[in-house]
Amino acid sequence: MIASPLRRNRDFVLLQTGLLLSSAGSQMTAIAYPLLVLALTGSPAKAGVVAFVRFLAMAALALPSGIAADRWNLGANADFGTLTDSQTGAETDRKAGGVRVGYGYDSIQVSSAVEYRMDETEQLDTSINERTTWLYRNNLKYQLNDDWRVIGKLNHAVSDSTQGDFFDGGYTEAVIGYAYRPVSNDRLNALAKYTYFFNVPTADQISPQQTAAEFIQKSHIASVDVNYDLTAAWSIGGKYAYRLGEISLDREDPEYFDNSAQLVILRTDLRIREVWEGLVEARTLDLPDVDQTRSGALVAVYRYLGEHFKVGAGYNFTDFSDDLTDLSYDQQGFFINLIGSM
Repeated sequence: MIASPLRRNRDFVLLQTGLLLSSAGSQMTAIAYPLLVLALTGSPAKAGVVAFVRFLAMAALALPSGIAADRWNLGANADFGTLTDSQTGAETDRKAGGVRVGYGYDSIQVSSAVEYRMDETEQLDTSINERTTWLYRNNLKYQLNDDWRVIGKLNHAVSDSTQGDFFDGGYTEAVIGYAYRPVSNDRLNALAKYTYFFNVPTADQISPQQTAAEFIQKSHIASVDVNYDLTAAWSIGGKYAYRLGEISLDREDPEYFDNSAQLVILRTDLRIREVWEGLVEARTLDLPDVDQTRSGALVAVYRYLGEHFKVGAGYNFTDFSDDLTDLSYDQQGFFINLIGSM
């Protein structure tokens, strides 16, 4: 394949033309302002001061602006549209927007975001229900040294409905973790993590009997996940997690019941011919408060698409997730997974 010259690339030519016109305009402005001052005042000294101040501002702001652009990033989004319920035909008019800011330098990365959403939904009696939701997201990564890294997350959401307090919802999720990968032995990876999770289901999760279709949940979860590469193609690992939790189905006067759990996972991965990878997991979930133990396996096959991305499919023979905040117990079946790394 023979590459065409850049002068024939339309996008490149437009970019260079725009840069040329912008640079020409800036230089014309640099000449025009002092001449305008000279024409209005007749003072060469004042015209010189104007020219000097312009270049002084550029010199003073160039370095800080470059540093800020290198370390800070800003973003915003907006969403306006209509959603239609496939079963009832009810329409939901949605207006949403958000802003985010991030900072990264050396060993630290921090980001925060605020999102707002308003949904106006048609009810069966043709009335309109308004729901407003605020979501706050915060993330932290800090490299303590070559071997240790701290990760953190704090998410909080508040959802209010015009139908009354009973239909309000929200959640809080706080995570702190320590990741360990020693430089002297990069075959080992370990992650210890603590999670606090509080969740109140919203109106979409209310049953016709006016009870929560999902549990109101308060949980403290501690977990340790370890992986070790025996060879370049074969690795073994495991995960242990413990949940100290409480649940309730009553929204107005919550009566909480203990909901502790222990999760144990043993896994092995085998990479075949560089691009294929097989995964087998043995899983056990112990629920002492209801005197239950659930066990089973999970299998998956992945295909690498490049060095840092893989796509796979598998089957979960158990009905539970490896995420102890998930109380649905409907995880059995086929799944597709996309995994990327940096």
